[in-house]
Amino acid sequence: KCRYGSGAAYLYKYGLYAGYNLEIIGRNETGSWIVIRAIGGTNPCWVKASLLDIHGDVMSLAPTWLPLPQSPYYGPVTGAWTVREGNKVIISWNPINLRAGDDSLQYPYLVEAWLCQQGQVKFVPIGSWETIVTVEDEPGCPEASHARVYGVEKHGYTAWVTVPWP
Repeated sequence: KCRYGSGAAYLYKYGLYAGYNLEIIGRNETGSWIVIRAIGGTNPCWVKASLLDIHGDVMSLAPTWLPLPQSPYYGPVTGAWTVREGNKVIISWNPINLRAGDDSLQYPYLVEAWLCQQGQVKFVPIGSWETIVTVEDEPGCPEASHARVYGVEKHGYTAWVTVPWP
């Protein structure tokens, strides 16, 4: 499955067929997800690297970012807040009320979190059916942890909202 972002939490964009030759044009920080497109194509998407037979060194490509498609119908979520309990951070926000037919049948919320784990800040995308998620965030990183939350519907993503970090 090709997705709009580097993780299963992102909306499905389109399917791939076995045996197709694709062009790899980017990767995430770890190389576990790559950006592909048809050779000479103009419709890139993200796919989990372990699902492909890759020829070459993915890590020789620069880390890449692709913009998420914006929802034309919904504004950002509201009421984002957090509570820290030791290394656990609970993130919550107010629900968005989707019109009939706008449900993507996938996660209606996306949290993009940069969390301190084992001394390094790691990017962790989290899809959620609920308006609350709990993440692990350890002390000891040189840069600050942070997160943002999106509403998700079949046309795209709401503008993201910065989560106040405890």
